[in-house]
Amino acid sequence: MISRVLRCLIGFVILCTIQFMCNLFVKFSNIPFPAPILGIIVMFLLLQLNFLKREWIKDICDCILKYMPLLFVPLAVGIITYYGVIEKNLIPILINVVVTTTLTLLLTAIFVENVIKFVRLQKMRKLKND
Repeated sequence: MISRVLRCLIGFVILCTIQFMCNLFVKFSNIPFPAPILGIIVMFLLLQLNFLKREWIKDICDCILKYMPLLFVPLAVGIITYYGVIEKNLIPILINVVVTTTLTLLLTAIFVENVIKFVRLQKMRKLKND
């Protein structure tokens, strides 16, 4: 039986390989798309199509999620470091956060609503044809 450390190492290599390949693809194809998002999409497709087994990456994903709060320490340090700048521009920052969050929620809702309508329309067409 493979030890947990070895399974984590194998999973890490798999995750890094997929991300590296997506970075290369974005770099050499010159498409204006973020490589990390492409990596997530590729990972999802590989898992859905069963090219990649969930067990292969489960241990490393659990480990990453367990220690994820440590990744926010630099954010807190940055906020403390730039407190003066943030304090001077607090109102524009808050307005920006509120407006962009609201806009994102509205656009996401509209998009999801249209996707649901599209799927229902496709089902109705399929039932008509059958």
